[in-house]
Amino acid sequence: MIAYHHTLTVIDNDSPAQFALNKALQLAKKTHSKVTALKIDRPYSNLLSKIGLIPNNALDPMLYVKKLLAKYQRQGVEVEIKSINNLKDHVALLNETHSGDYDLIIINNKHHNAILSEFLPRGEAHLLRDCEQPIMIVGNKSWRAQGHILTALETADSNTEHKELNQCLIDDSQQLASLLDNDIHLLNCYQLENWSMSVNKVSNQSSDKEQKQQHWDRLVSSAKSYHLTNDQLHLELGLPDHVIPTVANQCDANLLVIGAGEHHGLISELKGHTSSVLVDELKCDILAIKPHLH
Repeated sequence: MIAYHHTLTVIDNDSPAQFALNKALQLAKKTHSKVTALKIDRPYSNLLSKIGLIPNNALDPMLYVKKLLAKYQRQGVEVEIKSINNLKDHVALLNETHSGDYDLIIINNKHHNAILSEFLPRGEAHLLRDCEQPIMIVGNKSWRAQGHILTALETADSNTEHKELNQCLIDDSQQLASLLDNDIHLLNCYQLENWSMSVNKVSNQSSDKEQKQQHWDRLVSSAKSYHLTNDQLHLELGLPDHVIPTVANQCDANLLVIGAGEHHGLISELKGHTSSVLVDELKCDILAIKPHLH
């Protein structure tokens, strides 16, 4: 499970809201951990200040950041600010992970145009692919007490390694749910095996109903030791890219927990993993966990 000793985040130069920093500090307070925030120095180029309509420092995000840091420091949270020369956020974060012992990275969700995302590399995709640590991608939705954390499992593959990953995802979800005073819901998306296109006849072909029951049994088995009710288990037919946002919205989830970077190959490199695709689709926050961590 995530140790929550040291969290890395970045100060948003484009917005005073500072969602990533704010949530990093909230978690740090609950876990008695340290936060390191990267301040990436870039040339200030606001049009209104250039033509003299507002003072140069009127939109300076550090005005709010200093107040936010002071608030949590008074509550005992240890915070360090590191100034970085003009770099892209994901490059600065990756460089910093090599020099520090971090348990978690928290970044802002910068929604992108779906069409442009197909052709232009995005910082979140780089981090999901290259970063060793779990990554939390957060937006402007506050974490509600008595809310829900949705954990996306994949039960189609029943080998031991995959079962262990599912259990680790649930463990991390339970840990976070305890910190946020939430409960967890488990989701499995599945595809029916269509034998109508098969060249060779397959013996013991399963009906659609039988296949659904098999997936349900695996989902129930994954949740067995966690004492979850059937209302907390969701089995849906369809592709994860489509099903996960729908169920997350239905649950009004605070956060989605998902495995990141598990599948590799040419299509994955061109299109991005499911966790990367979901960044633009979800209204809730995302915690993406690498399989190799477990």
